[in-house]
Amino acid sequence: MDPLTQAIDTVDLPELVARLFPESGARPGRPGLYRAVWRGDKKPSLSLFKAGGVWFFRDHATGESGNAYHLLLAAGFSKAEAVEILLGERPLPELPKRLRRGKEKPKPPVDLGAALSEAQARLREAKELPEVLKGRGLTLREAVLLGMGLSPEGDLYLPVYDPEGRVVAVKVRHREPKEGQRYRYLTRGCGTPPWYGPGYGKRAGVLVVEGELNAVALYLAVGDLLDVVGVAGVNGTLPEPDGRPTFLLLDGDEAGRKAAERWQAELGGYLLAPLEDGDACEVAEARGREALRKEVLARVAEAFLERGGV
Repeated sequence: MDPLTQAIDTVDLPELVARLFPESGARPGRPGLYRAVWRGDKKPSLSLFKAGGVWFFRDHATGESGNAYHLLLAAGFSKAEAVEILLGERPLPELPKRLRRGKEKPKPPVDLGAALSEAQARLREAKELPEVLKGRGLTLREAVLLGMGLSPEGDLYLPVYDPEGRVVAVKVRHREPKEGQRYRYLTRGCGTPPWYGPGYGKRAGVLVVEGELNAVALYLAVGDLLDVVGVAGVNGTLPEPDGRPTFLLLDGDEAGRKAAERWQAELGGYLLAPLEDGDACEVAEARGREALRKEVLARVAEAFLERGGV
């Protein structure tokens, strides 16, 4: 492995961003949603995340994405400057004092089952759809039936089910981003497992979609015909192929277009055109679930016929 590739694979990208752009809000070693201050970002729209042990970025406002080298180019550094920074040949500013690493106090492990059970009870007692779920195309009753929960702070607890219907993780959707992050997992070390819709394995085909809540919306719309799997973002863990016709639905942004090739290489199947009016949750909320169903099934039929399906 050449030195530059090794540097890209091992750099702590949030720390690098924090050193170069302290106003970004980035924190060493912490994935999350931060401000791309080099282009005057007022609201956090820069995602920093790890996939396969390597840090990547995605700028939700511009559609740019890639590794640490690509981020430096996006931030205005020349290719030579980016190489110098990554190889340690250019001095970098010190971390702000408030971000300097210190010994963290160990936190007690979270009892996943107990925490989810308490959150589910809290959601069942809610009188109306919580703020964190508004605009996602779901009703309070549906959220309860799918095992979701609510934290005391009003954050959503989304249980992530495996193909057998067992809870393998709980994904938290913050009502408001915390430390630049909209999502996190309730417990560490769970990876990025896909969300499998209830009764998985009983339908004739599989619909794999970007985002767990989008998968929930699609399960409610087309789950009588297709098994639905939600992937934790474009770089999340993909499901195992199982031989059935598989349809892939990603967002229409640059990151989605780039990830589509990898998804199709790993899963095969049929790549569907992105939805026209946003993601699945947004379509269900704005136009209704029946409109979402018709639009997705029309894409499925078109893709299947174009590839010679019968």
